[in-house]
Amino acid sequence: MAKARKLTPAQVKSDIDNMPQGVAAANGDLAKMALAEHFVDGLATRAQVVAELRKLSAPEKDGYGFRGIGFSDYLARIQRDTPKLDDRPEIAVVVAEGDIISGPQKPGSIGGTETARLIRKARENKHVKAIVLRVNSPGGAVYPAELIRREVQLARAAGKPVVASMGNVAASGGYWISMDANQIVAEPDTITGSIGIFGLYYNIPDTLAKIGIHTGGVATTPWAGAFDITRPLDPKLGATIQQIIDNGYMQFVGGVAKARGKTFEQINTIAQGRVWTGRQAYARGLVDKLGGINTAIALAAQDAKLGKDYRVYYIGEPMSPFERVLMGFGDSALASIAIHHGFTLPPWLASFAPRVAGPLQMLQNAQPGKVNAYAYCFCGR
Repeated sequence: MAKARKLTPAQVKSDIDNMPQGVAAANGDLAKMALAEHFVDGLATRAQVVAELRKLSAPEKDGYGFRGIGFSDYLARIQRDTPKLDDRPEIAVVVAEGDIISGPQKPGSIGGTETARLIRKARENKHVKAIVLRVNSPGGAVYPAELIRREVQLARAAGKPVVASMGNVAASGGYWISMDANQIVAEPDTITGSIGIFGLYYNIPDTLAKIGIHTGGVATTPWAGAFDITRPLDPKLGATIQQIIDNGYMQFVGGVAKARGKTFEQINTIAQGRVWTGRQAYARGLVDKLGGINTAIALAAQDAKLGKDYRVYYIGEPMSPFERVLMGFGDSALASIAIHHGFTLPPWLASFAPRVAGPLQMLQNAQPGKVNAYAYCFCGR
């Protein structure tokens, strides 16, 4: 600051230490105090600033503003990094919390494209030397999980170590997005494993029949309209779907085997949807170390050869103030808010709701007229 304002460090320190006297000398006017101490070059109203900028650039079409570009957009256009106050190498922590769902998602769910983008952002940041993927998820849709896993691979290929840190649950799809990390760290009581997938396809012919609606038609091929949700599932199509799901399972097990340096048979014996604690997973070679997020960060620093001189920052999308407040509440607090606004559930349903929230969310996000493949663990629900 002293260099930018052509002052000495002693002057700046004196102005800070004697701020009460400076404010008093300016009769409580902070702007005048800043001018007197040479922190600013002049005082002007917003209209005066706009008028000056119109002289320096060009008037906007509306006759008031000026043609310009925002600071953030300007930096992006010239492809410069934001000036950094701390130039130590960084370890980026990407948080994957909730069910894995396609597309962008709000905090509390893992959007495949969004989480993949965050990992890519860390990979392309020259200051980031290692990545910690913090996973707390029972899994979800296979496709977005695969998007995230591939970004982990790309980060490693770029020379940036990735360490997966498992929270309370990192099972099925949660393990899927973790398996290609350089190292996997789990808490002793983490629920993990659940290596398996299933398909979800729904139709409603019986429901429609109850209200007197029936469908029919003539098709040019046996598969025309095969995924029409108003018709029963054709057994031949069901067998085909099962083959697709079986192939997905083979890919999952094969991917774990390759990542963990084991044979397909070795992983298959501990897969098949079986759930393990972190300690059991460690004994079976599914994780590399027992510990928490700090252990994972230390391993990432070690893999990147950073020593002890590095900084950690959490990379993610900013939440709105309301979202930040809600994320800080527990279930009981959220229930209180719901009751305050008139939303109530019968006691028997309120106690049951948390256990069915995941499956209901999965059903809500299932795309009609197609098979939805999931790597999802119903553990702890």
